[in-house]
Amino acid sequence: MLPFPVGGREGLAADAVFRHLDEAEREAVAVLRSALPTGAPAPERELAAAAARLRIGVGAAEWPYPHVAAAAGWAGAVPADDRRCCVEAAGGLVALREESGLGADRESMLMALDLTDWLGAVLGLVRAGAGAGASTRDLVGYLEAAEEVDGQLDADEAELVESAFDLALDAWQAAGVVSADRQLTVLGEWLLPRALAWAWGADFDA
Repeated sequence: MLPFPVGGREGLAADAVFRHLDEAEREAVAVLRSALPTGAPAPERELAAAAARLRIGVGAAEWPYPHVAAAAGWAGAVPADDRRCCVEAAGGLVALREESGLGADRESMLMALDLTDWLGAVLGLVRAGAGAGASTRDLVGYLEAAEEVDGQLDADEAELVESAFDLALDAWQAAGVVSADRQLTVLGEWLLPRALAWAWGADFDA
């Protein structure tokens, strides 16, 4: 499952690869917007609480907050705006704007996830709604069931995808997307589409 709408990256010059990737990201955001409702009001109380926890966690350098901040490209300065803070924290390991500090092996696992992996998993999870299971196995199940993507995985692919999602879930818990027992929160239901769109260079509600 490559993040290119036509063909693959073989034989493409670097600028062509980036053009294909930009096009694929635009298409993924369009699918996201068509599948999920835009313009929903933010759960302000949950948003403010999650942003406060992020600022405390980054300041205390507790796992996984420094890695969330690095991946989001904050360079040590947590955004003052609560919405931006939570959106970028939830999308940081999708975008990997900067080196996360997780190490080459873990970053390689995250980079092995393509647009369809993130898109299928998030569409299924958000459609299931707050309180839905968000374990790594749940996410793979949502991915494989999503009508919008070809998410069928063989055993080796499923193992790799689950390992990468496990890293993302630590960041998502830090951002208030999922609870400690791996269930989607009210904030997460609102936040995840916006985090994916941000990771792909767009505003979900624009």
